[in-house]
Amino acid sequence: MKQIVNKNLHLIIISVLIILIGYWYLSSLNALKDISKRKKYTLAIAISDWHHKDINGVGVDYEYFIEDRKYSNTINLDLKKGQKYLLVYDSIRHENNVLLDIYPVDNFLSPPINGWNIKELPIQVDTVNINNSILETN
Repeated sequence: MKQIVNKNLHLIIISVLIILIGYWYLSSLNALKDISKRKKYTLAIAISDWHHKDINGVGVDYEYFIEDRKYSNTINLDLKKGQKYLLVYDSIRHENNVLLDIYPVDNFLSPPINGWNIKELPIQVDTVNINNSILETN
């Protein structure tokens, strides 16, 4: 038995990696489906200039607040530091989000503590475009 394992160790490792990558991919698809089903909107602010890889990854760091809790993430886009953008998030799992860089917003606009639903948004948006942005994220 030990010889079989030693002889096929590379196949076992490759199989485990494929399973883990498949699981990661499928779980990220589920997160995007959850955002699509339970959409809420808030504002995110770009808090850094574009940067090379650091502990957060490559891109621009942004943060947003829901129910007085701060969330942050990094996106690989060239955004203007200090600019606010519309963000769509899962109303149950707030850390699942998509920053909508196609909707920069004025800095005077402030979201409600629990975000907006689609009917409450103070700006006009194209829901088809938003759904496409969510699907393109993965």
